[in-house]
Amino acid sequence: MAIHPITLHTPTLEEEPLQDELNEALVRELLHRTKSASVALLLATLLMWTIVRPYTGSAAAVMFAMLASVTAIRMIGTIWIERRSRRFHHMRVFRWFLAMSVLIGMSLGAIIMIAYPDLPPLRVAMCSVCIVGINSAALVSLAGSPLVYVVYVGANMAALTFVSFAHPLQGLELPFQIMQIVYSSALFVMMLNVHRSLRNGIVLRLQLVGSLAKLRDTQARLVDASREAGRADVAVEILHSVGNALNSVNVSVELVSEVVARSKVNNLPRIVEVVTQHRDDFSAFVREDPRGQRLPDYLAQLAEVVVRENGTVTAELASLKKSVDHIKSIVASQQDRVGPREVIETFDVSVLLDDALRIAGYEKHEIEVACRCDKLPLVSLDRHQVLQILIALLANARDAVMGRQVGERKIAIHARHGAADDLEISVDDNGCGIAPEHLDEVFNLGFTTKPAGRGLGLHYSACTAHELKGKLTASSAGPGRGASFLLALPFAAPRLR
Repeated sequence: MAIHPITLHTPTLEEEPLQDELNEALVRELLHRTKSASVALLLATLLMWTIVRPYTGSAAAVMFAMLASVTAIRMIGTIWIERRSRRFHHMRVFRWFLAMSVLIGMSLGAIIMIAYPDLPPLRVAMCSVCIVGINSAALVSLAGSPLVYVVYVGANMAALTFVSFAHPLQGLELPFQIMQIVYSSALFVMMLNVHRSLRNGIVLRLQLVGSLAKLRDTQARLVDASREAGRADVAVEILHSVGNALNSVNVSVELVSEVVARSKVNNLPRIVEVVTQHRDDFSAFVREDPRGQRLPDYLAQLAEVVVRENGTVTAELASLKKSVDHIKSIVASQQDRVGPREVIETFDVSVLLDDALRIAGYEKHEIEVACRCDKLPLVSLDRHQVLQILIALLANARDAVMGRQVGERKIAIHARHGAADDLEISVDDNGCGIAPEHLDEVFNLGFTTKPAGRGLGLHYSACTAHELKGKLTASSAGPGRGASFLLALPFAAPRLR
């Protein structure tokens, strides 16, 4: 199996089925991370020019102009690709990005070859600090491909190595040469580690997406099978068990979000701002200011922190995948457990509504939800069956309002005492509405107006309400004027009254 140019790595058995998706994700990472890095590179280029300008001629000025131009072109091209192309040929974009990086790296190398022999030792040290900062920041921005990093950094590292031997600093010849070789090797090793962490995280994320898709397909087939057999308990058991497993998923997601929010990479703009503020007196800043003296150490530590944070995120993504696999096992273990039973629970209606809303996941659809629950006694019914009806009604309301613009999607839920001293829960939406001729058919098996609908949810919700000695009804003022569903249930199962 050949080594892939983007990763410089032979795909493993886990990566091979996902290779195309992995390549596209890595290219998108390159594009996304390079935008801010290009701004930092332009500032570093300006800083280096102020350092070497008094000691160089027109050739160096031409190379600096070329470096700034290519960097700007790469940044503008990256923004254009991300904004104008949701889907793109990732290998073509990668080759373009690689070519831009080669030109930038060669420009930096040429600047070093032209400027360093004529610079005094202090100016050499200042320019070297800039190069260290550029290469260290590239560890993060170019982590998507070691090949891009090698061609980007290789030219300036080769130039620095040549200059350290051809024009050594007096009194520091051997230490400078050894340090240059060790630093070049360390950069490549750190890049491989950062890229490996990023690649493993993306593979786990893609595997998680695939597992979730299989889970949804399994759940859909299981619901169909259980409905056809007249058994809703299987789906209810799965819903209850899956809800418990999702707690660990939420914990992992929160931890990953916290790691990203507290990432030390977020401090880079402040470092660039400090360097920019002192570009006119940078030599004094590096020599006398404690912050400037700590700058090289900070950049080296930044690479270690990125590797550590990527390791944490990768571990949590692995935990997420395990949780999804656990959910799949719950579904599989219940497929052959179809048997009639009734479990009566005493529960608070407001808590039940909260559970139904959480499972419905309205947040990602930007739906305005108004939920009101009057002061009600505890209810003694089959909790899972009631929850199942509410989830179906909330899903139906969600689909109905998705045709409206963001900010206009509204759903209202109200739990109250009914006129017949029973429990009434209404779900009202301002969605597509129901035509008058369809009001009597919405609960029929197989009836649906949705392009991808199957006509099962409302039918089995009405059947379940009937089994609970209640009733589910629908009303609407007509198409485009919303709909209202009313679930009426006794507060306690008949045998408990």
